[in-house]
Amino acid sequence: MITSGASSLPGPGGDEVGSGLPDLGRFRAALRPAELPLPHPGDVREAAHRASDLLHAEHPRDARRLVEEFRRVPAAPADRFHLLRMALHGALMSADPSRIRDDTADLVSLLHRQGYFEQAAAMLTVLLEREPALSGPSALSRAALETAPTSRGRRRGQAPQASAEMLVVMRAFARSSLPGPRDVAPDPRRDAARLRAALSALPAVRERLLVDPELELRLHLAQALEGMGDLPGATTAALDLLELSELAEVEADGPRADPARTVIGAHAVLARTLGIEHPLQAVHHALEALEALHEIEDPPLRIGLITALLRALMAAGAAAHASFTAGRLVSLQRTLGREELRVEPLLAVAAQRVQAERYEAAWVPLEQARTIARGQRDQHGLLEAARLGASIHERQGEQAASLRELRTLATAARRLADDLSTPAAARSELIRTELEASALVLRRALDLEKLEPVIAAARAVERRTRPDGGRPVLPTELLWDHRVDARVGLFIATGDALARGVTGVEERDCEQRRREAMQAIDEMPPGHDARARYWATYLDDRHAHLLAARGEQAQARRAARRAREGWAQLGRDEDVTRLDALQEQLAGE
Repeated sequence: MITSGASSLPGPGGDEVGSGLPDLGRFRAALRPAELPLPHPGDVREAAHRASDLLHAEHPRDARRLVEEFRRVPAAPADRFHLLRMALHGALMSADPSRIRDDTADLVSLLHRQGYFEQAAAMLTVLLEREPALSGPSALSRAALETAPTSRGRRRGQAPQASAEMLVVMRAFARSSLPGPRDVAPDPRRDAARLRAALSALPAVRERLLVDPELELRLHLAQALEGMGDLPGATTAALDLLELSELAEVEADGPRADPARTVIGAHAVLARTLGIEHPLQAVHHALEALEALHEIEDPPLRIGLITALLRALMAAGAAAHASFTAGRLVSLQRTLGREELRVEPLLAVAAQRVQAERYEAAWVPLEQARTIARGQRDQHGLLEAARLGASIHERQGEQAASLRELRTLATAARRLADDLSTPAAARSELIRTELEASALVLRRALDLEKLEPVIAAARAVERRTRPDGGRPVLPTELLWDHRVDARVGLFIATGDALARGVTGVEERDCEQRRREAMQAIDEMPPGHDARARYWATYLDDRHAHLLAARGEQAQARRAARRAREGWAQLGRDEDVTRLDALQEQLAGE
């Protein structure tokens, strides 16, 4: 049985952990949107922070206007670095080569003027690697040479060289903090390796950097680890970041510049990674981040945090808090600028309503999410919508409707698992979901006496579990068990169809399905003899009943005798008694 999704959540009521939660007053305050209009930035540091927020909220034009307003305002070099980095970020988002060249030139020139020649050379090298169109005579290359003062061992006009360690750090910093090409899919595993290498190289070059990037690198490492499915690693990285941030504030004797919002980002990671196993801690991290957003207008960040908060509350069984949070979320998600960002919060609201047994109310956000996901070809959204839909129909005893949702779930899981951009860690879980959904399709189709869905589900399982299907991403014994389950189910469905007189189904089809099931059982992995005996006995049991239903007493008695002996060896007394009754019935006929 599939237990992920709403069906795995605690039931309604029973808020057994309520005493560990903040009161609803704190929730009301934390879930309020930012008070608009926000105060206008008063200096370059504040402008850099606001520009970063605007870029994350997908308002690049507003960010650009703000950067231009403060570009010539006097400021500390570190604050100007942050502002110019936001300018470059926006230029890369716009893919405007002229703006990218000019903003890169300004950033490199700043580093040169402040004496950070090696960092300037590394940044120039990295950006030229990422943006080949910038090479050649341009404002960027002229700035790199003309602003470089002479130093011992280097003639005027000769660009300084960056060390290997500096290049490792700047490559990771640029890749994680600046937008890359739109047609390149993210690779969390590679990103994590790159960020770990940068953190290892950082101590060797830290003194030669205008701004220490450690906290940003650690945030992106936590996000990459989360993306590749390493939740414990992501949790550790985020906690390390928070500890380092506290130490930095103590040393600086006050708040530090944090345009990347690394502390908020760390709390957001923890709200997601701790949500299932440590939901109370996740709730507190989500609230910490939300309370820091009162002067930040960033709907994607805010809605993402509230979604994580709602899931943690559901995992904690905090019914009243979850209901309040879901009500705020369904209202606030309308402020998102892009439709595809609404899928996840809408599904979270639907899951909360399922948990509260408000099934009719759950269909509204669920179908809204499904419509958006279908329009965006969002297979993840379609998968979760089908999972929730199946859960609702199962709870209401609607087997035919549940069968349709389960088939959609299996299809979405298969497409995602076969997508080359899906990380390996996610692929194994998707294949597990596909197999479990296919197994449920088979059972529901058997209950409804529908042969075609059984055949389709069995074929899908065969495709995924065949021994020659390449390197398995799930344990061999699990794949074998699903393959046997599918073949036995197909045998039962064929036998039932034969008994009902379904056109095109013959006795030889039933016998062929039985032999195929026995063949799969015989292919058991080493050390699974007991499980194989169970399957062989179960197959004999069902075969005996099918033969008895067709009036073939002699063969039915032989199959029943084998099944009884098998159940006795397995110590299944109730099954032995049931087979004794069948044998008595067959003997009397």
